[in-house]
Amino acid sequence: MGKPVLFLRLEAPLQSWGSRSRWDVRDTAPEPTKSGVIGMLGCALGYPMRDPRLEVLDAALRFGVRVEHPGRVLIDYQTITDFLPTADGRFKHSGTAMARSIDKLRNNPDASAATIQSPRAYIEDGAFLVALQARDDDTLLDDCVRAIQQPRWPLFLGRKACVPSRPVFDAVSDAFDDVEDAIREYPWSWSGPAMSLRSNRRPGQVTAFVEVSANNTSDDVVSRQDALRVNAARAYGFCTLKRLTIEIPNDDDSAASSQQ
Repeated sequence: MGKPVLFLRLEAPLQSWGSRSRWDVRDTAPEPTKSGVIGMLGCALGYPMRDPRLEVLDAALRFGVRVEHPGRVLIDYQTITDFLPTADGRFKHSGTAMARSIDKLRNNPDASAATIQSPRAYIEDGAFLVALQARDDDTLLDDCVRAIQQPRWPLFLGRKACVPSRPVFDAVSDAFDDVEDAIREYPWSWSGPAMSLRSNRRPGQVTAFVEVSANNTSDDVVSRQDALRVNAARAYGFCTLKRLTIEIPNDDDSAASSQQ
């Protein structure tokens, strides 16, 4: 019997987990990031943005994610402006964030002069299994379990518009040796479209990532700037992840057992 592992199911029509997003262009990683999941837990716990407890939470939990269904990446073309045209031919704005654009508006009274183009990426119809385990004190994981079932604030998958399509909480189990064992052995599930065809859509193999020690130098290890840090520059630290390829049984029993 191992230490308890918290399992989360992240499914939605759209979700987005930025990994390199800066300013106008907003990307998404192919799977949920640790910093994004920690942020979601902080939302459930009622931690405000830039609360130092978020960094404590990041350091205290070991992270794993498995791609149940990769979905596809959708790029949405969006525009942003703080200036809105009024009926009298002038503009109103919400603050000083776009102050540098005021001169453009004076010289060219056109709202497009102050418009920012912002392409944003989303994962469409993706499904992911996340496993979290406390490194030392299980009390913090217990707090997360309670919070994810009764969140202080509404949960979203990367961006506020990305509402989960199934309950995020899936289970807590001490039947696994560690996070890697849990990610390898926990039953596969996907509650996406074409439910009647789901048995024919079983992936055979899935990709997963599990957090490991920074001293691990094997070929299947990658380093990502995905460790949540609370600072004014919103700069992130690095975490080390091991890439796994996992065989998924093709029998219908494994899909049914994931609903336990």
